[in-house]
Amino acid sequence: MRPWTPQTLYDAKPWALIGIGVIMSIGMMLWSLSAGLWTVWRGLLCLAGAGLAIVGGATLQLRQDYRARSKWRRDAPP
Repeated sequence: MRPWTPQTLYDAKPWALIGIGVIMSIGMMLWSLSAGLWTVWRGLLCLAGAGLAIVGGATLQLRQDYRARSKWRRDAPP
């Protein structure tokens, strides 16, 4: 059984992934531009940042779709 997560933390996790991913990707690009060359590690960190942002966005979309189809949501009074 999974431990209970507070609603605010549950809602903030995808946004944190998106924020960290965007900061990592842009940071690595700016660092490489200022240094004048790409290294393997900067490229991998940029790719990892983009991956985090994609996972965060996909998580948000899946949660939105699930809540829209949820029986509890449909049965709730307006």
